[in-house]
Amino acid sequence: MNTPRFAVHCRPRGAETRPLPDGALATHILYAPTIPVRGISAVRALLPGGRVLPPQRHRTAETALIALSGYPAVLSGPTMVPALPEPGDLVYVPADVPYAVVNLSLNAAVLLLIVTTDPSIDSGTLPAPDHAGLVADRAVALRAEHLERITQRRASTARRRR
Repeated sequence: MNTPRFAVHCRPRGAETRPLPDGALATHILYAPTIPVRGISAVRALLPGGRVLPPQRHRTAETALIALSGYPAVLSGPTMVPALPEPGDLVYVPADVPYAVVNLSLNAAVLLLIVTTDPSIDSGTLPAPDHAGLVADRAVALRAEHLERITQRRASTARRRR
C-alpha cells in the first residue's frame, strides 16, 4: 500500500453502515483498504436506548471509545468494572481486555467514536460471551443508579417558590 503525500478526505457512505448486535449501528469511517491506513481505524457507533453492545475483546488491538453524546457505561476487565464517560471523554481499552458498552438511558441513543489500532477494524475481534451474564446484571444496577442521579439532579434544580 502506497502512503499518500497529502491528506485523504473520505466521507462515510450509507453502504458502510452495518447493524451490530442488539440493534446498534456502526458506520465505518476510517479503515484499510478504503483509506491507506497502516495502524488505525475508526467506527461511529449508534447504540439505541436500553441497548448493550455485547462483551468482546480485540486480540492485539488497543481501543479508544470516545463518548460523543448520551449516557454510556463502558464495562471492562474480568469483573466488568464500569467507567461512566460524559460527552467528550475517552475510555481506553488495552488489547485482549474484554469490554461491553451499555446505554444507561432507556430512551436516548448513545453516539460513540471507536478508534482501534486494527487497520481493518474488526479482524481480531472476538466475542466474550462468558461475560454476558455479568454485563446484564451490571447494566440493571447501573441504569437504576443513572435514573437516581438524573432524578436527584432534576429535583435539586427545580424552581423554588418565592
